[in-house]
Amino acid sequence: MRSAFRFRVTEVRIRIHKALADAGVASRRSAELLVAAGRVRVNGEPAQIGQRVDPQRDAIVVDGQPLAAAAAHVYIALNKPPGVTSTVDDRHAERTVLDLLPPDLRRGKERLYPVGRLDRESEGLILLTNDGAWAQRLLHPRYEVEREYAVGLARPLTREQAARLGEGIQLEEGLARLHHLREATTTEIDKLRAATEGNERRLIWYRTVLRQGWRRQLRRMFAEVGNPVTRLVRVRIGTLRIDGLRPGQARRMSGRDAARVAPPVARDHEPETARPAGPGISPTLVVSLDGPGSSGKSSVGAGAAARLGFRFCDTGLLYRALTWLAMERRLDLDDSDALVALVPEIELTEDEGGRLTRVRTSQRDVTELVREPRVDRQVSRVALQSVVREALLPVQRALAAGGRIIMAGRDIGSVVLPDADVKLFLDVSLPERARRRAEERGLEVEPDAVAVIEADLQRRDQIDTTREVAQLRVPTDAIVITTDGNTLEQTIEAVVAAVQAAAARPR
Repeated sequence: MRSAFRFRVTEVRIRIHKALADAGVASRRSAELLVAAGRVRVNGEPAQIGQRVDPQRDAIVVDGQPLAAAAAHVYIALNKPPGVTSTVDDRHAERTVLDLLPPDLRRGKERLYPVGRLDRESEGLILLTNDGAWAQRLLHPRYEVEREYAVGLARPLTREQAARLGEGIQLEEGLARLHHLREATTTEIDKLRAATEGNERRLIWYRTVLRQGWRRQLRRMFAEVGNPVTRLVRVRIGTLRIDGLRPGQARRMSGRDAARVAPPVARDHEPETARPAGPGISPTLVVSLDGPGSSGKSSVGAGAAARLGFRFCDTGLLYRALTWLAMERRLDLDDSDALVALVPEIELTEDEGGRLTRVRTSQRDVTELVREPRVDRQVSRVALQSVVREALLPVQRALAAGGRIIMAGRDIGSVVLPDADVKLFLDVSLPERARRRAEERGLEVEPDAVAVIEADLQRRDQIDTTREVAQLRVPTDAIVITTDGNTLEQTIEAVVAAVQAAAARPR
């Protein structure tokens, strides 16, 4: 018995970022940033990315405060009404999902957060927890946890629309698919009325199942076929249904219920890098993806990452976030010290597909704001400052430390990750990039509009290729992929093929 006990003790050593997440300090990705910033110490020494610790034996300190024992896991099911934000700390939101929880479910020091999101106007079942591993099993595409939705339309689907949805809709992340699209039964509609607030008008209801989890996926798919969603209600996650929960009502789930929704997987305590990342591809593989502005790095990288089961990070978001935050604070964009002081306030977080595409600054989601044209015009001014780039280097490297990632930017293969396993460079002509940027902004592709965007991109190219620090260049060992004339899908296929071919070569 003693030897068996000693064996189990050796097995509880886990990665430092998981220990911080289990204790409710931050998400795993945010915890990596805390470690990279030198804010975590283990037994008196600075913690290292990927370091293994025993939370019961090692003295772990964050910002000078001892790490509390891991909080007891809490699982809550909530029926979110429309108009409620599914984040828990957005100071600009009138109500968040946390505001709906009764005091008996909110008391204690547990750091509760929603597992995935429902957009503000969508409604239905959402789960909250402080169990990071459980949340990961719910969200990660490889576990294929089903989510069932009731979709309310103003008019019925035509045969052609239903056929297109059944075949899949091409979105920027890849091919979006539905499972089991069908008309809702009378019984299902009656149950839906009990679980939702009143209908203002008669709708045609359908039921569908998703195994993907992309941003506003159903709304985007139905809009693509010309029949936009009027009302969207999530009615099931895994084995858990919304039945019995009125709008705004929440209940605590038992550990047994939670295990049914997302069953534990074998050896779940092992490091994330030990999980498979695709046939024949090492789970520790790191891919750099460089290219000029508007070359499609974000869309292509996200789509390829989804195919390979990788994470994805567009590092340009960090510079955009820093630029936007400095402008909001009315700071001098040439004051490097002031900009560096803002770096700890910036965080990239995962979307429901595991991609690092959400931007938070000062506890606020600013993902859409950092893409404003005014940020476009100033971001190079911030990015060319060597002190700023040096301050963001450990942040970017911490994000890549877990492997299984495609990291996109302008100097990833040459500066940020010079030892990346696979280096790619997207080569796109200036007129093609201008045309794509115009489409991205919803502008008509007219000569005058494209010419203005082309001039702005040319100016940014000049800055990026001539600056003293982190010049935009093709790494000497990079695979160059020319994408003029390609569809998004064709470029994604080219990137996936290049990664697979490079990964197969002996090292």
